[in-house]
Amino acid sequence: MKNQRNFFQSRVITIILLFLIICSGAINFGCYQFMCLPEQSIISESGELPLPAGIFGVYAEKRTNDIPDAITAAAEQGANIQENIDIKILNGLMTIKTISVQKQEDIYVIPGGHAIGILLQTDGVTVVGFSPVIDANGRAVYPAKDCGLQNGDFITHINGEQIRFDIDIEKHIQLCGEQGRNAEVRFIRDKQEYNISVAPQYCNDTKSWRIGLYVRDNTAGIGTLTYFNPQNLKYGALGHEISDPDEKTTKDEEKGSIIRATIDGIKIGTAGDPGEKLGAFVSDTWRGTIETNCSCGIFGRLESGLRNPLSNALPIAYADEVQTGPAQIYTVIDGENIECFEIEIIKLLPNYKISGKGMVLEVTDERLLQATGGIVQGMSGSPIIQNGKLIGAVTHVFVNDPKRGYGIFIENMLEAAE
Repeated sequence: MKNQRNFFQSRVITIILLFLIICSGAINFGCYQFMCLPEQSIISESGELPLPAGIFGVYAEKRTNDIPDAITAAAEQGANIQENIDIKILNGLMTIKTISVQKQEDIYVIPGGHAIGILLQTDGVTVVGFSPVIDANGRAVYPAKDCGLQNGDFITHINGEQIRFDIDIEKHIQLCGEQGRNAEVRFIRDKQEYNISVAPQYCNDTKSWRIGLYVRDNTAGIGTLTYFNPQNLKYGALGHEISDPDEKTTKDEEKGSIIRATIDGIKIGTAGDPGEKLGAFVSDTWRGTIETNCSCGIFGRLESGLRNPLSNALPIAYADEVQTGPAQIYTVIDGENIECFEIEIIKLLPNYKISGKGMVLEVTDERLLQATGGIVQGMSGSPIIQNGKLIGAVTHVFVNDPKRGYGIFIENMLEAAE
């Protein structure tokens, strides 16, 4: 009888201990979720700060009065603080954290999704190959190559004159040939500046003076417009920088242009081999300037307004309002038809906001997966919509998993635009 009573007591004690351990773990988990929230958050006037669900006596409570001294001081300095959130435990007996929520006036922009051609102007031209010059004896000669020019050299001046376009090369070489003098070529190689003298040769095939060069005068590609403001025609696109590892982009105010593009086909992405939108530029309609090229995208001003058949102006959501879960993207996969596709935001990375990798997303739309394999080159800048707000843009693809990629918060794109 005594043994039975001891066995029963031990079972009760074990059950109580297990219950306390489970409760303690649940409370700690609930506290951890709330403690991971930032102490200060910025959201739109119409937005709400996403909060974890209360669990085992841990919950959040909004408070508008009795603002702590530190928050009061911030308010006096101009912060638009409208509410505070207390994180409480033990059914409200103890406050373990206070979150200061600053609400900003709603900002409305029109989401993009339009396919764009991107032309980035440079302060020179890049040597990309050599072509034979057929002389009077029918021989193929290579004046520029024989004088030491190499692929990748960046030509900046001829005879002291700035070179910006391939046509500038043709003009100066033709003039030098007609005047019977050498072309003094200044170029950059491995960040060092060099000068060489090249004698133009008359080409019997083209009936012109040449030095036998193929050059590229700007970078070009296909991307996606993220948003534009119908009032001032300012736009943002791509969500990441147009890379220029040799730092050859112009320092002028206008760094290039974007123009209307159409998508003719898709190279489907697979693991280890990113896909690509295949398109063509349509230069006889709208275009815009590129005035800023930075880690958050390219920004400038359109010459005329555009429309998005899927949406009118939408409010933007600040980074602190974005949640994991379903969302949509606008992009073009055929012609110029902007379409809406389903995605899932699977992770938020607030510490990487300005890198273009503030969130991890996954394509869940079966039609888009069949058409592209997931995220492909040219999709960068495709606007991300969640809960009726513009929250960001697609920026990168996971090379080994094209269904997944990164996105940037629209908040950071707008900050960079200003």
